[in-house]
Amino acid sequence: MTASEARSSRISAIIRACRIITRMSQANPDAPKSDVLYYKMLSDYYTRLLNAHDEGKFIAAHTVFFPSEILYAMDIVPMHTETTTWMMALFLGGQAEILSAGAELGLVPEICSPHRGLAGAFSLGVLPRPDAMLWSNLICDNTAKSGELVMELNKCPGFFLDHPFQRSEAEDKYLVSELEDMIHFLEEKSGRMMDWDKLSDIVARMDYQTELFREIGELRKAVPSPFPNRGFLQLLTVDYLCPGQPEAIAYLETLRDELAEMVRQGKGAVSPERFRLMTLFVPPMYLMGLMEKLGHEYGVVSVVEPLFTRWAESRLDPSKPLESVARKAAMIPERRSMYGPLGQEALQDLIDCAEQYKVDGAVYWAFMGCRHTCATVKLFKDVLNEVDVPVLTIDCDIVDPTINSEEEIRGKLEQFFELLEDR
Repeated sequence: MTASEARSSRISAIIRACRIITRMSQANPDAPKSDVLYYKMLSDYYTRLLNAHDEGKFIAAHTVFFPSEILYAMDIVPMHTETTTWMMALFLGGQAEILSAGAELGLVPEICSPHRGLAGAFSLGVLPRPDAMLWSNLICDNTAKSGELVMELNKCPGFFLDHPFQRSEAEDKYLVSELEDMIHFLEEKSGRMMDWDKLSDIVARMDYQTELFREIGELRKAVPSPFPNRGFLQLLTVDYLCPGQPEAIAYLETLRDELAEMVRQGKGAVSPERFRLMTLFVPPMYLMGLMEKLGHEYGVVSVVEPLFTRWAESRLDPSKPLESVARKAAMIPERRSMYGPLGQEALQDLIDCAEQYKVDGAVYWAFMGCRHTCATVKLFKDVLNEVDVPVLTIDCDIVDPTINSEEEIRGKLEQFFELLEDR
């Protein structure tokens, strides 16, 4: 296999998996149309990445919570690094090889596994080589350091976007100036100029997109809840990969309409619905199928994920596109609980979610590689216990299945469901 073939192999496999699922969904009259749109969106995203260099495009790899709206406005092909590691684990099951390669680089298990796997994948040459690396300190220190390593491995230039920890007029201006510097860097390295009209259009769609997220969140409050457990990952990746893009809007509008129709008919994602869960942090990628299966077996549905799907209330102004990109960074759900001081707002949001979504229990997926989230386990558990919501904490890893076996996690969840049944 040539180096070029090796780089394209993993991305090609993700594309094939998405296309197979798309065809299966199209052939199944009972499959939601939103599923077809979602997997087509994924396959199109990775096809653009796969073909980028052959078409003379500039690839910018970037870490999570990075404003890829700017890349789309400049006709630069984005590669979301952590999500690409997730997708390799979800669709290919090949995480052992890339994690082992990351270990050979000296990355210990305590470092976030998506970043260890990412470094391993680049060191093995199984991902397209980026022309530039973009990273920031939002949300974590793993992210802040990962960009330097990826830049070194690929011998490409990079730009670090510094996010202030607090929100004030001065700090907002500082972030805008950081974005301006990044745009100048990209224009110089890529030869592509910022299209400000295009960015304004993307901001307008992003404003609508966040409203769609909120509408979907309101529909999930229904009893029974219409949103399937697998939908959590889909909501995350829509914004991670395609913020403000027409395909993201099409998916979210279709999903909203499907959920609204289910609520109108009194249908739930599982039948009968027995337990309504709050999900804290992200379940392991390799357990997504198990979570869906257990949901139907035990009548369990995740109705809310406060740390990832609850967007802050605010509006974006297309006439001020760069300021709006900066504002969006403060609106993302993860920022409230993972970046800067943990305020009362995040704790109150847990209580509000427990009440508004009629939550029976919560599962905290304590990802050992994420020091930010694990530091909040006791705080969140104490707050939820005050409103009589029991919390199950499961130590795990997002992509590494050697930390906990599927059988062990299934056993813990089944015991928790028994506890909920006895209440």
